[in-house]
Amino acid sequence: MIPFRRLTHSLIVVFVLTLVLILSVFTKIFFQANHHHSSHSAILEKIVDSNDQQFDIIQIDNHPLAFYVHFDLKGAAPKVSYFEKLFPLLHQWGVKGICMEYEDMFPFDGIVRSIKHKQAYTKEDIETINQLAKDNRLDVMPLLQTYGHLEFLLKLNEFSDLRENPKYPQVITPCVDRTYTVLYSMIDQYLKLHPDIRFFHIGHDEVYYFLTHPACAEFQRATGIQNQYELFAYHLNKIVSYIKKRSPNIELLVWHDVLQNLNLQMLQRYNFLNSIHPVLWSYREDMQVEGFVIGSQADLFGQYKSLWGATAFKGATHEIATISDVKHYYENQVSWIKQLQTYHRTKWRNFHGVILTGWSRYDHFLSLCELLPYSIPSMLFSIAAWHKQFQSLPRNQNLPHQLQNYVQQQLQCSSALHLNTQDHFSTKPIPKCRFPGAGVYESLISLGRIWNQVEQAESFVNKYVTDLHVKYNYIHVKRGEECLEVLRPAIHALQSFINLFIHSMNEVFPEQVAIEWLETYFMQRYNLVYRRYEFIQRAVREQKSWDTRPIPNINKLEANLTNAR
Repeated sequence: MIPFRRLTHSLIVVFVLTLVLILSVFTKIFFQANHHHSSHSAILEKIVDSNDQQFDIIQIDNHPLAFYVHFDLKGAAPKVSYFEKLFPLLHQWGVKGICMEYEDMFPFDGIVRSIKHKQAYTKEDIETINQLAKDNRLDVMPLLQTYGHLEFLLKLNEFSDLRENPKYPQVITPCVDRTYTVLYSMIDQYLKLHPDIRFFHIGHDEVYYFLTHPACAEFQRATGIQNQYELFAYHLNKIVSYIKKRSPNIELLVWHDVLQNLNLQMLQRYNFLNSIHPVLWSYREDMQVEGFVIGSQADLFGQYKSLWGATAFKGATHEIATISDVKHYYENQVSWIKQLQTYHRTKWRNFHGVILTGWSRYDHFLSLCELLPYSIPSMLFSIAAWHKQFQSLPRNQNLPHQLQNYVQQQLQCSSALHLNTQDHFSTKPIPKCRFPGAGVYESLISLGRIWNQVEQAESFVNKYVTDLHVKYNYIHVKRGEECLEVLRPAIHALQSFINLFIHSMNEVFPEQVAIEWLETYFMQRYNLVYRRYEFIQRAVREQKSWDTRPIPNINKLEANLTNAR
């Protein structure tokens, strides 16, 4: 039997040891919690992202990149409901943000209220877009042109006095004080509707005209500015200083093409190396030929606090391209990746991010080029090119099969996607897909084959119904009936395309966008075919007698030529 005193002592020792053990465990947990407090959000983010596919990581040389997708909205902005469907996919594909170039679709008011599109977004629409982006963990970077590409402002008579060159409404003049009243109002409205942005792109590309405004002579005497580059730096500094005064923490991005002409002394004078982030844009299949890659230019861009690049997934091959050359845009990404894999360790250690641009028009006055919903496959091929697992795949003349399979799966397509114009005109199956706007993609793919069908019909019709027959109402009725039989299926296919295209487009855009596209690329040719079809129908039905030859009368032709002179 253990004496009571020894029992009590043993129990106390056990209790103390247990207490020490418990305290040590809690102390360790508490220490670890505090030690890792700064990375707690990152850990949570990884937990939240545990359902995401791990290979959808965009990086260079194991260095994560800020990867943004650009939406050029001028004159053809999607409905907000389209972004609601698209933004979750962007997040799934590894995209970190969106660059929104609203142009005339922004809900401007006050002194610039007249510049907005008649179907511009409302302020509530912008707030909804921002919230949709936030819900899908996408950062929002607005893009507002503040020097060149201000056609949507300067085209109007009330702002024509601000044109640097009175004849051309592209570039605003820094030589007039009212310029800054107008630009600051536009900037204020952007900042008000984007109160939480980290990045703001202020354009400044393709500034073609300098010091041609009548007020510039006096302006030069007052400021001492001697040349176009001094003027560019002066204007850029005015815009940067104004925004930084309003919102000191916003990082400002600027296109590189005019900026690259400023020497180091000028960059240091205005502190541009720290206050702005150049965006080097190249949409070539081989971007290594660009001036900013070679020699001193590359070194100079490496001195900025931060550097960005811009590639493209649409709108960068031809002003009136309607078909995306997927392989071209993919090669554009690959070329950038190769260059960065070399320069990121050497000249461009400051490289921060990429903007994947998707241009809708080459400028405000030009036609729509590749449509956004049609170009979603090109967008995803371009994004996926940056995924770590696809950067080292062996390549041949075609896109890697693993990449094609990934894109096909992500877009839920029934068969292989079309990669170029030749595919659209071939017998390759038309894929049925389930991505947002897939109906536009499928209808545009089908159009090439429809035109092939029309051309085959016309090759038969042209044997028997020429322009002369139409002009002089002179037709072979039996052959005309045969022509109708050949033309009828082609006409039906064209009309079916119109209906399907308009329906699919109206799910994405306001209805005027489909009409603009059809008027630009379809209706002229369709009308020629349909008028000939109508003539043959009428002639077959009504032709009962024919004039004697000659048809036409040669004297009438000579009279027409005389009148033309």
